[in-house]
Amino acid sequence: MAQAPPPQRQLVTPFTHWYLLHRIRRAHRHRPLRASTQHQMRSRLRRALELLDWLDEHGTALGELTQPELEMWLEEGAVERREVRAFVTWARGRGLVGELVVPRARVAAPSVFMTDEEQTEQLHRCLGDDSLPLDVRTAGALTLLFGLQHTKLFELTVRDVIDDNAMVALNLAGHRLPLPPEVARLVRALRDQCQARWQLDQTASTTPWLFPGQEPARPLGATYLNLKLRRHGIAPRAGHNYARLALATDLPASVLADFTGTSISNAIRWTGYARRDWLDYIASRTQI
Repeated sequence: MAQAPPPQRQLVTPFTHWYLLHRIRRAHRHRPLRASTQHQMRSRLRRALELLDWLDEHGTALGELTQPELEMWLEEGAVERREVRAFVTWARGRGLVGELVVPRARVAAPSVFMTDEEQTEQLHRCLGDDSLPLDVRTAGALTLLFGLQHTKLFELTVRDVIDDNAMVALNLAGHRLPLPPEVARLVRALRDQCQARWQLDQTASTTPWLFPGQEPARPLGATYLNLKLRRHGIAPRAGHNYARLALATDLPASVLADFTGTSISNAIRWTGYARRDWLDYIASRTQI
């Protein structure tokens, strides 16, 4: 934002302070601010600046932006441009733009899956192959069994491992996910490893991440983790889809949302896939 021209800074500064930060502080009044929330705020700010840059290039003032022009800008870029919705909503509420609407992108149905045999083989490697890195084994097992999104994994700290010696669970957005014994063993080992690393260098990070990155202050990056899993023969996307659809066939959406720490809308979508597309899913697995 510091590099933006003065007219753009005059617009995005109140948007940042009175809309983005205000909503974040209100939502996290009684819980710690997570890395994914900070990333989302920065992304929404970048989208606002991208739109303002585009308007400047075309010699158009923000108040002159029309719905067809906004939709053209959205279609010309990546799906992340939809995150400009926050800025447009803020600007519309203050009379800076007309009745503009950012259409929601249609969420494509999952198309990449694995077979039962592939899931079993990869899970056995995560649980029993000591030659694999511990973070790969742990992230792979949680993905293959529970379909956890990697953004959820990166939010976890060692304090989110609930361990009463009889049972180990993960705290996912306030909900407990009980872990089977073999997965609990991996999570315990990773927790102890990261706790020891953090205690040695607390000056570099105030947060004891369960999946720390190369820089201690930041958690592991999604792209790097995906590459690392694939390098060791774990298919993260196919494994996530396999596990999430399997859970959705047995659990109602409300339970699935709590169980995996996902939104209720995401859970409803997966239960819809399980009911509506089960035969197509079976056919797709046999073709892989």
